[in-house]
Amino acid sequence: MAHFPLVNPQASPADRNSPRGPSAPPSPFTLQAWPWLPAAIVGTLLMAWAYAPNFRHLIFVWNTEPNYSHGFLVVPIAIMILWRRLSDWSYDWTSFRAPVWSWALLGACLLGRAVAYEWSMQWVETVSILPVAACLVFALGGRPLLARAWPAIAFLVFMFPLPTSMNSLVSLPLQRIATLGSCFVMQLSGLWVVAEGNVITLGTPHGPKQLEVAMACNGLSMLMTLAATVTATVILIDMPVWKRIVILLSAFPIALISNVSRIVATGWCYYYIEGARAKELAHDWSGYLMMPLALVLVGLEIWLLSWLFEADEGYARKPMGLVGPRS
Repeated sequence: MAHFPLVNPQASPADRNSPRGPSAPPSPFTLQAWPWLPAAIVGTLLMAWAYAPNFRHLIFVWNTEPNYSHGFLVVPIAIMILWRRLSDWSYDWTSFRAPVWSWALLGACLLGRAVAYEWSMQWVETVSILPVAACLVFALGGRPLLARAWPAIAFLVFMFPLPTSMNSLVSLPLQRIATLGSCFVMQLSGLWVVAEGNVITLGTPHGPKQLEVAMACNGLSMLMTLAATVTATVILIDMPVWKRIVILLSAFPIALISNVSRIVATGWCYYYIEGARAKELAHDWSGYLMMPLALVLVGLEIWLLSWLFEADEGYARKPMGLVGPRS
């Protein structure tokens, strides 16, 4: 009786005719399984080397400017966002070969960075990290990889301080709103207060006291930190698009409420506590409680929206960027 060799119907004709038989899948410990890894390592190292002076400047800003002290956490959170999106929506690393023009686009971004450096446009030069990172990701994995990575890249915007002109444009109105809002709430709670510019005069049992809403108390630090926190929340937690937008827009009023609450708490401490050290401690502790209060308000908002619109929680979720269904 004749015996015929077993043939794998899923094997290609080349594999069937090969004397070694069907080719085995590549080992996960070889470059064949990770063809993108050398280019990713080299590109990341070159980008880190090219932007080393900019990163040193950012670290100096994070260390010296209270408004941007959250910058140390931005990169780790961006890495977490990228890992979460790649694990939720898998990507075939071996199926893409970068076209030449994608590397040319990366070179054009670096050329624009060089022009910004020559024209002493430091802020533009530093922010060019974002398009360079996007071009590097596109060159490594094309549009599918960029569709997964863009929220992590966009989140890096919270690393950068606002331009000097925009910082003054935002800080002064926030300082004035904090002063007026605090006066209104303190009057509503029973304190006698008068605002003269950004200085609040309080009537206390120990005589009139002055509480200055300094530039450092304008709430910009709270706004920037809370905006970064809320953005990370809406990226990492599945929810409808409309709910993401509502929560993002609520970061501004929640930051104002937290800052006003801090100033009001400090005012009441001025009313009950006498002595410079006591006032300093009251100011510091009220500052420490700003962020927990803001996070509690964000959590209450998410809970309230989920409770009011519970029927929307069963919708067919799509990832941000519409990269396809979950694997």
